Amino acid sequence: MNDTSLCAQILNDSLRKRDIPEITVKQYKEKFLFPIKKFYESIGFDFDKEPFDNSNNEFNTGFANQFKSLALQPFAKDIIIKFSEQKIMQTILSASRDDRLKEQVSFFDLTQHLQHVIGTTNLYAHGKEFEGEELLLTLDIPAEETIIIGDTLLDFNVAQYLKIDCALVSHGHNDMKRLDETGAFTFSDIQEFYNWIITT
Repeated sequence: MNDTSLCAQILNDSLRKRDIPEITVKQYKEKFLFPIKKFYESIGFDFDKEPFDNSNNEFNTGFANQFKSLALQPFAKDIIIKFSEQKIMQTILSASRDDRLKEQVSFFDLTQHLQHVIGTTNLYAHGKEFEGEELLLTLDIPAEETIIIGDTLLDFNVAQYLKIDCALVSHGHNDMKRLDETGAFTFSDIQEFYNWIITT
């Protein structure tokens, strides 16, 4: 989803409630990281004063109420359909809550093009690395024929943990500078990634 601006807006709503300076989208992309609690602390939240769950729940509720106003990233749906037509297996592996992720995928009419849609069922107990590891155990695909496509440092870290390739696009939650520093394949958008992968 093309959701970076919305995420920054929802966070700013919470920051204003606490008289903490707001952040710009540029600052968001420069600072966003996992674990989310650490990111929140980096932009001014003080969890000695209140539980992390307060602000985290504000964000999750705000996003669930507003995601239907979003569009997908440019080229995203077209590329997913092209890969589907080419019989390339596609999975969404997300740190989002599993039930909400499936709702979002259905809303954007993508379910039929994907073999798996996997979110987290207990982010506090295990995260994307665990879910990815479980997924790979069920797939009959060699690691050298598998690639993670993401837009954050977390996606790179998950790929490193799973020992598979990673491609990062900069139109999401981290800026190109941070993505480039990982040493992963980096692209400005999904179309550029597609042009690269079909000739690789």
